[in-house]
Amino acid sequence: MLADHQGLRRLTVNSPGYYPDESWQHNPSFMRPFIRQLKEYLLGSRKRFTFPLAPQGTMFQQQIWHAIADIPFGETSSYEQIALDIGNSAASQAIGMAKNVNPIPIIIPCHRVLNSNQNLCGYRYGAEMVELLLALESGNAVLIKEPQHEIA
Repeated sequence: MLADHQGLRRLTVNSPGYYPDESWQHNPSFMRPFIRQLKEYLLGSRKRFTFPLAPQGTMFQQQIWHAIADIPFGETSSYEQIALDIGNSAASQAIGMAKNVNPIPIIIPCHRVLNSNQNLCGYRYGAEMVELLLALESGNAVLIKEPQHEIA
């Protein structure tokens, strides 16, 4: 997880070989709210993240990520619907590309974007993760157990 005063910039999920810039600083107290909310989501007790997001990408990618972030917890949308939401009905393929480079998975819920047949497709972290996240959001899975102590 990488953040600064503007908000969360990156959430790395199973990303071997990724190393942050050497100028970045490790600051656990600054990261605490981000980590706490992510843990609450994985426990199934949080449905909406309240911290600011600051993903880096083109204006078009950011427009798509914003539209995806608006998909409510427990619901899904399609490439075609996202294209309509951003006012560009021909953008379905570009939406798939932006979805694939989403720097803040889970928080910007690309797992909620399905193809026109409502099937899983094209998720960077695999269909199994999509299934787990959608099961969590439907109340049919718990991804982490209740912690023994207060969430940091």
